[in-house]
Amino acid sequence: MNRDRKTAPRDLPGSREPQERDREPLRRARDPETPRGVRDPETLRRVIGKTVRGRIDRPLGSRHPRFPDLIYPVNYGYVEGVLGGDGEEQDAYVLGADGPLETFEGTVIAVVHRLDDAEDKWIVSLSPSGRDYTDEEILELTRFQERFFRSVLIR
Repeated sequence: MNRDRKTAPRDLPGSREPQERDREPLRRARDPETPRGVRDPETLRRVIGKTVRGRIDRPLGSRHPRFPDLIYPVNYGYVEGVLGGDGEEQDAYVLGADGPLETFEGTVIAVVHRLDDAEDKWIVSLSPSGRDYTDEEILELTRFQERFFRSVLIR
């Protein structure tokens, strides 16, 4: 399966490089609006606290395959056996590792709910107790990619 095409920041017309949008930045939200009823935030909250397993396809320190200036400051992969909004396996930012990983098992502690995209990103903590990163820590760790989207953090 070629996963390179699905998580690339949106190409703007006439450009191959990702660019920040003139939109609101990623922000915290407890009760975000659901765009066109596509994904219900209450349903998304049900995954929080669940233990998940998956594979890393973009390890910490790696470069994005289409945008080489975009370097992953966290491990990024997918949860095996769970389909995301795009019909492929559910994407996840994996927090708590000091180095690159190949696989992971951890606890979902939050969801980045994209308001202008079909996908949401799960935030997975590797800590056995599901270390509860602050909203600010999560927003900072995922900003490298989420700055291209209008999103809210669901806890």
